[in-house]
Amino acid sequence: MSKGKNFPLIIVLLIFSLFLSENISYAQSGSIKYVYTIDYPMGGKAEYIDWVKSIVSILQKPGELVSIASYDNYLNESPRRVVEFEFADNIDAAKYFGNPEIRDVLEQTFDHGITADILVLKKRGDYNPGKGKRAKIKYVYSLDYGVGNKTAYLEMVKTIVKTLQIPKEVKRITSYDNYFNASPNRVIEFEFDSMDDAVKYFEMPQVKDVIENSVNMSINHKCSILELRGDYNKN
Repeated sequence: MSKGKNFPLIIVLLIFSLFLSENISYAQSGSIKYVYTIDYPMGGKAEYIDWVKSIVSILQKPGELVSIASYDNYLNESPRRVVEFEFADNIDAAKYFGNPEIRDVLEQTFDHGITADILVLKKRGDYNPGKGKRAKIKYVYSLDYGVGNKTAYLEMVKTIVKTLQIPKEVKRITSYDNYFNASPNRVIEFEFDSMDDAVKYFEMPQVKDVIENSVNMSINHKCSILELRGDYNKN
């Protein structure tokens, strides 16, 4: 394995060590999500997906894992693949990634993929995502609050939750903070049954106004559009 491909695995192990060194009382309620971003090898997507089929049962088996799902970038931009691992808390995440079988698979993942990064998120309670299954299309917005602006931004969010959740086109909205308070500070996911529903939703004047206000109150905005794959079924 090359030094570059080793780097993401080292990050995983470092995070794992940090979790184990924390006092149990620091365990957070709610969901912890690890987001892995990977690029398929040039011309090697089919081979990569075939390999994934061989490790699905290993990744899904541990009881600590609440959910796992994979996505392709809808616009075929980098990163082209996203894999999400969700846990009830950071203690379960530590147990999962400390499992020798899981660590072996992760090492193989970075051998097969060209690039990879990891984002650790903690679910917020800003929105009511409901209990529905994952939807086919997901818009993922990321941003930074800006120095000293987090409190004001979150107060603003309270005033626009209903506006964003009412339209029937959007199936789930979920917000997260970066677990380590790094950039991006905040991630918001909007899920839809189809791209047509997503386009219709974001063209609504009231939604446009909310997005514009959010942009004005924060910095470093980015949006990724993802399409749910069928690689995993623990979701």
